[in-house]
Amino acid sequence: MVFIMDTMTYSQAVARLEEIMGALQSGRLDVDELSTALKEATELVAFCRGKLMKVDEEVKTLLDGLSTADTSLFN
Repeated sequence: MVFIMDTMTYSQAVARLEEIMGALQSGRLDVDELSTALKEATELVAFCRGKLMKVDEEVKTLLDGLSTADTSLFN
């Protein structure tokens, strides 16, 4: 099953990666499926990395704003 990345959540991507890893580890994939599965896994890893980087930046921005707000209360 291939998910559409535009509508996929981080949790769905991780779940799909776990499915692919399970198939790889169990030997359920034949040679013809291996390349496709690895390509999909690579795309999913990139997708997850992008999501994590975006959240990291958002958290940093929020924390920076919180720090600025805290110091302005004392002025």
